[in-house]
Amino acid sequence: MKAFCDFDGTISTEDVTDLVLDRFALPQWHEVEARWEQGEINSRDCMKAQVRLIRATLDDLSDFLDGIAIDREFKAFKQFCDRKGISVTVVSDGVDYFIRRILANHGILDVEIIANRMIRTVEGDNERFDLAFPHAAEGCMPASGVCKCRVIGAHHGPHIYVGDGRSDFCVSHNAELVFAKAKLVAYCEENRIPFIPYSGFADVLSAVDGLIRKMPAPLKTRAATKTA
Repeated sequence: MKAFCDFDGTISTEDVTDLVLDRFALPQWHEVEARWEQGEINSRDCMKAQVRLIRATLDDLSDFLDGIAIDREFKAFKQFCDRKGISVTVVSDGVDYFIRRILANHGILDVEIIANRMIRTVEGDNERFDLAFPHAAEGCMPASGVCKCRVIGAHHGPHIYVGDGRSDFCVSHNAELVFAKAKLVAYCEENRIPFIPYSGFADVLSAVDGLIRKMPAPLKTRAATKTA
């Protein structure tokens, strides 16, 4: 089994990119956000334009990110998955550096992260930031930086997806088992997508543990072998 988890609002308690922009970006980032909300630009162009408006050093960003909280049970969930032979992948339309820094600050170092790649350049005394999209896909709607459907589709085998918001809408149609909260609950209900509601990773851990206990013995043996 594999666990795919969104980051912003799912592992982190708030949307990290918005927190960073609110703290460090020029005020024009709100105008870019409004254009995206009105459908004038896609999410990929929106994020790229907003990250370019950040005025900070890498040290400034790092210090700020070190104060951001995550779901207090996510680390326990990751440790549980390690024991059970379940690989965990963070799939986010956010920024890879933000995610990696926050997880490392909470002692979580060995997790695969699929996200938009932050690019840092130094021009004299100024540092500037940009985004690259190594996980984008042509034809992906709504033109996200990370095509979560392609990421999930490349995995062959049982899996779960844990999410909460708009970037999880499309992939919820393709995931084998969806854990949903917040906006994703309403979307799944409106589109008749089966899901398990959760409020935090303690709920996800408990539910996955129950699923494993019901698995046939050969699958349990295979999972245990992977951790050996």
